[in-house]
Amino acid sequence: MTNKSQFNKQTRNQELDGLRKKLKEYIAKNNKFNLRQLSRILHKNDAYLQQYLYRGTPKVLPEEDRYKLSIELNLDINEFTPEWLQNKNDAGNDQNIFIPNISSDKENDLKKICFSKALLEGINLTQIQNIFFYQTFLDTNTVITNLVDVSIKDFIDENLYLLIDKGIYYLTYVKINEKDHQKIIVKPFEKKFSSFHINKNQLNIYGKVLWQGSTL
Repeated sequence: MTNKSQFNKQTRNQELDGLRKKLKEYIAKNNKFNLRQLSRILHKNDAYLQQYLYRGTPKVLPEEDRYKLSIELNLDINEFTPEWLQNKNDAGNDQNIFIPNISSDKENDLKKICFSKALLEGINLTQIQNIFFYQTFLDTNTVITNLVDVSIKDFIDENLYLLIDKGIYYLTYVKINEKDHQKIIVKPFEKKFSSFHINKNQLNIYGKVLWQGSTL
């Protein structure tokens, strides 16, 4: 006799098979998309979605990948989210929030990312119009996503800030110079740039980072 845990596992596997089949059929019907392009949009290797759809690896797409695909394919995220991961208290889409890209000039740039409000617990979302996301690469495989409050233009405390110079954004860790409180120590997040000291009033802050996460 099949016990409850075995039944639940079988049911989940059947649902996952159905979700993969639905996504495969949708992509096949739309000449605009192919698996390699979509994998690259997710900042994954070219075979990532091929392996997910035809080999079941990974068994479930990570939340951020599902959000990116929902935007790119113009589909409800629940179309390829297992039922047990869906928020049953979500009347409409109140538990999710879309954050726009701080810079989406390039055609292939992701325009917005959908986050669950639970993930952003502790962040004041009352002025959501001031919050944008900014992405950079830690290395060739790791994408760093930052939520930035662009209403903050002054140094407040030791923290991550997004600076701008000649239209180029720089993610930096900023702190006070202990020997001279009129100066700031700026340490770029990307290791290819060197740290430097600058007067407070010369620091061009575009916004303060409220949240940071990474995707492999």
